[in-house]
Amino acid sequence: MFEPNINTFSQSILIEKSPTLLGTIRNFVSNIFVPFQQDYRYWPWIKIGTVIIVCIGSYTLYKYLPGSYRHHYMSSTKNFSLRYNEALHLEKEKLFNELKNVKMRETERRIQVLEIGAAHGANMPYYPPYLVEVICVEPIREFEKDLKETLQQNLHVRCRELLIGNAENIAVIRDNQVDAVVSTLTLSCCKDIDQALREIRRILKPGGLFLYMENIRSSNIFFAFIQYLCSPIYKLLFGISLIRNIPEHIERAHFNGGTTQHIFNAHGIPFLLSPHVSGIARK
Repeated sequence: MFEPNINTFSQSILIEKSPTLLGTIRNFVSNIFVPFQQDYRYWPWIKIGTVIIVCIGSYTLYKYLPGSYRHHYMSSTKNFSLRYNEALHLEKEKLFNELKNVKMRETERRIQVLEIGAAHGANMPYYPPYLVEVICVEPIREFEKDLKETLQQNLHVRCRELLIGNAENIAVIRDNQVDAVVSTLTLSCCKDIDQALREIRRILKPGGLFLYMENIRSSNIFFAFIQYLCSPIYKLLFGISLIRNIPEHIERAHFNGGTTQHIFNAHGIPFLLSPHVSGIARK
């Protein structure tokens, strides 16, 4: 009779235990960070360190030398705007060319444009030549001198007046008064973005355009986490938020003529500001 071979295994049989609550939580957290475990080494850590050093130095000036910080803020804002224009020249040129599409009832009248957060006038070179008349809104009066110098260098733009105030309250402008409103890196600085958008919609004529280019919160979870960490110091020192979902705010503002938006990563500017949106909303 055939006798089968019987083999004996010394290893004990493993019985799978039901996972504990702590183990489940540990596995869940580990799975969240799995996509980043191979990529973290390629992140721009030198730039991150530079940003931290700049923020610490700026905060030191802000806290202990307010006069020096004010001078530092004014000059750094102007230098950043020049760098910003250089990096996003084509995008801004394309956006401002949309002003040529504003339909005018009076052929000889210039387009009435209100720009919020005009600062020292970084957008003036991008306005179509001899086509617009700009009303500038700026909360910091010290920018007036720089703005006048910029206008002298851009005679193709006529500035009707400079209003010292915030975008959330432009009561001196009547309802349905202007043909277009322009905002670049301003909605991310407003204290109440929804109120600012309500004011913009109020003062626009029917069919008027709202042109905007703003930094936004990244759609990448890890990048957005770094923005959340750095946003309070950015807000304190430079007045700008890194974590606003501006496309969503504009969608909620109910511009009846529709909204066209383009989300992209800007190159050549501080990486925490690189997530960007540009767009046109129509009343």
